[in-house]
Amino acid sequence: DAINTAMRELFLQIVYGRTQSAFSEDGLPIGAGLEDLGKGLRSQIGTMYGTLAKGPRYLEMAEGYVIAIALDEGGEIIGYKFVNLGKMMDAIKKGVDPKDAYEKNIGTYGRFDQAAKVIDPRKA
Repeated sequence: DAINTAMRELFLQIVYGRTQSAFSEDGLPIGAGLEDLGKGLRSQIGTMYGTLAKGPRYLEMAEGYVIAIALDEGGEIIGYKFVNLGKMMDAIKKGVDPKDAYEKNIGTYGRFDQAAKVIDPRKA
């Protein structure tokens, strides 16, 4: 069946570390990680959880450390603000002031600017 074949092929790409190579100029060696792409991303699994009392929370994503979560009128997540730790640390290593490096590496994802409410995922 086509779905099983597709899933098997995705599994093999992940197991053998070839997913990044398929989308990189000149490819990457087998076993290379997301860090080897040089785009400031990290190959860690994102930290997300949810409870009935507080709802879902995004704490860490491949883009970086989540600073704030944007919610719509219904309390649904529509985006988040993050600091790209990979790029921030690279800038600090090059001598950039840590405060400047932090501020220059803040980004948003989704419809963050359209939020009805913004929360700190670690406090709300």
